[in-house]
Amino acid sequence: MQPVTPETSPTSVTPSTEVSFQPLAFAGATGAFILIGAVSSMFGPLLGSFTHRFHLSLPSAGLALSVYFVGASVGALPGWLGLKRLSGRVVLTVSLVAVALGAAGSMLSHRWLGFLAGIFVVGLGFGTLDIALNTLLARTAIVGRAHRLSVGNAGYGVGAVICPLIIIAIRPSNFPELFIGLAVLALLLTSTNAGVHAPPLRSEPLQEEITNTPGRRAILITFSVAFIFYVALETSASGWMATQLHGVGYSETLGSLVTAGFWTGMTVGRSLGGPLYRWTSATKLVLGGLALAVLVSGAAFFNPVAPYAFPLLGLILASVFPMGLIWYTTLCPHDSDGLSLLIVLLMVGGVAGPGIVSLLVSHFGVHAVPLALASFAALDLVLFSSARRFRPLVLQGTASS
Repeated sequence: MQPVTPETSPTSVTPSTEVSFQPLAFAGATGAFILIGAVSSMFGPLLGSFTHRFHLSLPSAGLALSVYFVGASVGALPGWLGLKRLSGRVVLTVSLVAVALGAAGSMLSHRWLGFLAGIFVVGLGFGTLDIALNTLLARTAIVGRAHRLSVGNAGYGVGAVICPLIIIAIRPSNFPELFIGLAVLALLLTSTNAGVHAPPLRSEPLQEEITNTPGRRAILITFSVAFIFYVALETSASGWMATQLHGVGYSETLGSLVTAGFWTGMTVGRSLGGPLYRWTSATKLVLGGLALAVLVSGAAFFNPVAPYAFPLLGLILASVFPMGLIWYTTLCPHDSDGLSLLIVLLMVGGVAGPGIVSLLVSHFGVHAVPLALASFAALDLVLFSSARRFRPLVLQGTASS
């Protein structure tokens, strides 16, 4: 998941609620994006090592990814509520401490349940950080906001690319060392939060009107379910591609490299989102990306093609999430609560997607992975296509102004 772009943010920032980051604080925010990007990409390359350390089957090891996203789902809600009542500095610090404690607990645990408990706490921190960073950067001053959001967005991708490469360097069996590094980095980042000025979030003046506008609920439900399937697709791909490749005879090193390639494609694709949006529409980018994702995911079923299909899949999927947000905010302007709810609910996809893939792999083997991805993409294409029936809602408050 990536930050809302300044052009798509539905919140009109007033001076009383405007957020500012001193240079060191902004560097820390970028570092936090790198951290959550790294955590999001590490599970796939490590599933095999989890099986050896804890004497598990691959489907059982895949439970770690689901537990992580359960924690992220739970953490998103207090993150949203915390920003309404507490300063952003406090929310960011608590989130980073949670990541550090969870990583340390996982590193010290020699039992599977204890390890999963630590992963759950890491997920809590991730969920709160994700929604907090997105919301805070979207409330900074208009001048320079695009730069701040684009740099943060790039940080997420950089972390997702670097982590699999670090796993290759330290060897997957030495993954406790990676958890030590994550804990130390999270604690170091807390020291940069002193330069964050972020008063509690105030309600968008037009929020009540958009909430009560007929048709808003149908749009919100449609996009919520569509985003859930998108996140199921993205997390299942990043979490299971390395395992699929290893299961059909490729090395663990290649699996990590392909995972890094997937996130590189995602990073490059998102950097191209702005120029593509000026050339075409958000609707076409979402629907076209998902249609291509069905084909590319299906192609990954064939072993010789799979190492090349997954990085291409990352490039194709890159625009779906941010352009989906643009599409939603076009239909429901000034709906900051709706956007926050979307971010909270889409975590469900991170739990359900890898869980479903784990179940399929346990019954049909690793070749079920690309077929599951293609199915997620096809269902998501249907859901987003159904949103074409909606027209932008018109608010009296904006019409009168």
